[in-house]
Amino acid sequence: MKKLVYEVAPNLKLLSPHPTLAGYDDFIASYLFCGEKKVLVDVGPTAAIPGLLAALSEAEVKPDEIDYIILTHIHMDHSGGIGMAAREMKNARVLAHSRARRHLVDPTALWKASRETLGELALKYGRIDPVPENRIIAAEDGMKLDIGERLPLEIHLTPGHAPHHLCVFDRSNSVLLAGDLAGVFMDGFLRPAAPPPFLLRDFVKSVDRMIELQSAFLGYSHFGCYDHAVDRLNEVKTQTLRWYELAQMGAKSGKMPEDIIGMIGSEDNTIGKINTLNPKSYPRDYKLILNTIRGLMAAK
Repeated sequence: MKKLVYEVAPNLKLLSPHPTLAGYDDFIASYLFCGEKKVLVDVGPTAAIPGLLAALSEAEVKPDEIDYIILTHIHMDHSGGIGMAAREMKNARVLAHSRARRHLVDPTALWKASRETLGELALKYGRIDPVPENRIIAAEDGMKLDIGERLPLEIHLTPGHAPHHLCVFDRSNSVLLAGDLAGVFMDGFLRPAAPPPFLLRDFVKSVDRMIELQSAFLGYSHFGCYDHAVDRLNEVKTQTLRWYELAQMGAKSGKMPEDIIGMIGSEDNTIGKINTLNPKSYPRDYKLILNTIRGLMAAK
């Protein structure tokens, strides 16, 4: 039986919705804070919402008990299901970067861009439905969301992976929920998450700011929460900068992203490790790494 709920701290759980997509078990994480108020961080794509509701049920939380949904950013794998989630969680306010607001209210352009970038995967993730504008809160850098039980959640705007990216810091448990800023940590290995348009300078500044928080634990959206947070943030910064150098070298010599994978693989055994994945997971990681290389080739 697939596990839906993982304990991170007494008042923080990781929910794994297991969307109905081959190779996507334990790939997309939502985080649930249970103070006097209840908060979800990210909801996944529309295809994940039934599994997310099942995970909430296992955590003994009703959908209408959710007070806030925080979106780390509006890429489909994090928030494509927000319209459906907002209908189910009828009392929840949706907190997101101000640059995400118009796309939440009218997701037409976001849906079009997602289909162009993700192709068939966007269709499998499911359509993006709108969110009523009066339920959206614009996140401000450094704002605190007081949910009781000595749980003031700090919001930090962290552009880089996307211009509308943010992180959530739970100071009481010393847990940083990093969205995709900290890369992807799956099957025991780390890789950058730098899809186009990737903002390299902003990424470095954002990682350095999150390092300054000196959190003990780092929560990845893909996938899991682990200790040695500062070391992990330093590692993803170093890895991303080196991948960027190699991607830029490849782009200047006219190489294709598929060729650059080989260049990176000669230095970073992360590339070789994807060959050890099961046949269902391999296409997922290969496509996402190609997309990261495209982002790094075009990054400034």
